[in-house]
Amino acid sequence: MAQTAAIPTRGLRHDAGALVTVLAVAAAVVGELAGGTASTLVSLGIFAAGVLHGAAEEDEGGIYRYSAAHAAGYVAFAAAIAALYLAAPVAGLVAFLILSAWHFADGRCDFCPASRCAIAGVAIGGSALFMPTQTAAVFAAITGQPVPDFLVQILAFAGMAGMACAAYAIVRRQSGAGYAIIATLAAMLVDPMMAVALIFFVAHAAPVQRRQIARHGLKQVLSASLATGLIALFGTAVLGALAWSGTIAIPVAVAIAFGMATPHMLADGL
Repeated sequence: MAQTAAIPTRGLRHDAGALVTVLAVAAAVVGELAGGTASTLVSLGIFAAGVLHGAAEEDEGGIYRYSAAHAAGYVAFAAAIAALYLAAPVAGLVAFLILSAWHFADGRCDFCPASRCAIAGVAIGGSALFMPTQTAAVFAAITGQPVPDFLVQILAFAGMAGMACAAYAIVRRQSGAGYAIIATLAAMLVDPMMAVALIFFVAHAAPVQRRQIARHGLKQVLSASLATGLIALFGTAVLGALAWSGTIAIPVAVAIAFGMATPHMLADGL
């Protein structure tokens, strides 16, 4: 694992990353208060905002644009993952959650292991712990079928483990503890979809992007990721519109989204 750069805290006026975090939390609060369609749109917008953190290839030497061959392989692998999800939605959901937890815990940012594990546990299990009924309803919607009760119960234990890690990080004043607090509060206070979106962006995607900028410089990061990121954002918007209009079923849209996210998570952790 490459060493990560230290990111100084300089206050909102001088720290764009902190300001983005505050704006995302504010948007989530407004969306939650508005409810209904507004809440869903804000959740999708927060998810989309995190796409850029994985829109380039990074290694010890720097950060680079995806090559055409890499992009083609990525899409082909994503299509295979989407097909597998549609063939076995509940098993696919479980596999995606496990992979997501691993990815968050391994996240390439300057957080301590306890904070990363807290964020990972709360991301996949916090809503199951605090809002099991709503979480089961979301799972049923994205898989197209009811999910077993024991799955929500197991995820609730993951949420409890995440909270224990968050408490440890807070008591020991570990790096990233503040983000673990945000993740925990999101799971406790907002609906599952909004909570996961907020945790993904604020506690994972944005810190990774900040670390990329601190290490490689804003110009290099934009050069490497902007084109691919804009394509990904456009695709995300189209996918959301198709699902919203009923042109494609929600499980199909989720399968495509999971398929597109999976290669990034696998490649980032290998």
